[in-house]
Amino acid sequence: MLGLLAKIIPLDFAATLSPGIFALTVVLLGSKQNPKLRIISMLTGTLMVGIGIALLGYTIGQVATPDVKKTIVSALIDIILGSFFVFLGLKTFFSKEKKIEFKEDQKLHLFKWLIIGFIINVTNFDALFLSFTAAKEVGSSSINNLDKIILLLVNVMFFILPITLPLFFSIVFPRFTNLILASINHFVLKYSKYIVCILFIIFGFLFLYRGIIFLLN
Repeated sequence: MLGLLAKIIPLDFAATLSPGIFALTVVLLGSKQNPKLRIISMLTGTLMVGIGIALLGYTIGQVATPDVKKTIVSALIDIILGSFFVFLGLKTFFSKEKKIEFKEDQKLHLFKWLIIGFIINVTNFDALFLSFTAAKEVGSSSINNLDKIILLLVNVMFFILPITLPLFFSIVFPRFTNLILASINHFVLKYSKYIVCILFIIFGFLFLYRGIIFLLN
């Protein structure tokens, strides 16, 4: 399990580096109208996406390697994933982070924030692809079912971290929230693109190598 954990943690960690979602959560925390309720509502929509993509990745992993042995299907999936990883790595490097605008509203609109949470995450393709791949690795592994459940929960926890981390600090360290979140936000905005790019390309070549070597043997 530890070996698999070491493999999927970088994928899960990279999935958390979503500056737009993190910044929106920080802005919401500073709003006057029940900020925590809005964030919890947005978190619900995010959780729906996180659970869905984890289950999809896990299922694909099991279908690709039903007997926990490499097959032609799993090798082809590795090659496809590797190609996408390299492509997304280059795309991430040359792209600009999308800004998510927030307008103060006196009404709660909790259902609206649930939908917003769902939409901004289901269109966050980098994070989706990273979480999907991590869950796929869990599904194709030979560890026991309990360990698989634990790793899938870790996957989902990392996926929702851009929202839960600011919320956690606002509850536990209310006096220092602005200072802490400002530092984290500065780091995410400055370095997240490069970290995600490097991890995409590294894992892309690893998946390509794994798939091509199997087909050649």
